[in-house]
Order: sequence, then structure tokens, then C-alpha cells
Amino acid sequence: MERAAAAGKLRSIGLSNFYEPADFDRLVNATTIKPAILQNETHPYHQSKEMQQHIDQYGTVLESWFPLGGRGNTQKLFNDSTISSIAAAHGKSSAQIILRWHLQAGNIAIPGSSNETHIQENFEIFDFSLTDEEMQQLTDLDKNQRFADY
Repeated sequence: MERAAAAGKLRSIGLSNFYEPADFDRLVNATTIKPAILQNETHPYHQSKEMQQHIDQYGTVLESWFPLGGRGNTQKLFNDSTISSIAAAHGKSSAQIILRWHLQAGNIAIPGSSNETHIQENFEIFDFSLTDEEMQQLTDLDKNQRFADY
């Protein structure tokens, strides 16, 4: 990848699935180009705070894989009483609350959908903000629970 960057074939390098700081450091210490992005499973039940803070020293940003919980798990998050009550207070969907949380928490979140209604809904998160109290309530949902097992 570094040779491809030196040849001008790519502008940056990203990683995925590095969940332990020591593993990330081992790779960073063996390379000359620092990763621009780290894509890890990140959602309200698995917030990746330790890795987000750790990679910040390298200028690496976190991209949320499964930002809404992933296939088969979105309803667990959408039906969470904290998330749904915050959604009701803002007149928004649970998906919009989760995406707004990602935005305010400093995560990159790119939800995938082929449903035009969902795609439009996912963009409608810039007309409100979560309060500090709501952000704390969402932070308190962290269970360090990943839905993927690899």
C-alpha cells in the first residue's frame, strides 16, 4: 500500500478491524504512512471510545462500520428505550438519533441503504442537535457489545 501511495496510485491508507491499541501500534510502528482512517464496528452498544482516543494521536479518524447495528441488529438499537425516547422528544426516528450521535461524537458514519426513503431520512440529521444530557444518556448505553463475531 505504501508503494502504491508513493507511485501516486492512492492518496491515503485506511485500516479496518483493529480493536486493540497494541495491535494498531504494531502496524503503525512497522510502516511510514499513518492510516487516515480506521473502520471498526461502532454504534451505541459498542462505542470504540478507547480506540478513537488512541488513534487520535496519529491523526487517524474512526469510521463506524455497522453504524446502525448492522443487518439483523438494527431493531435492537432502534427499539432501545433510551434511543426511542430521545427520538420521540425530537420528532425523529431512532436511526436519525443514532446518526446524529455519531456525528456529535466525532465518528464518520456512512449507513448503507437501497431504500430511497431511508436514504433521505439519513440525511435529515442536520436540523437538530442532541443536548449534552442526551449525549450522556447515549454514552451510557455502551456495553462494549459487538454484533459481529470476527
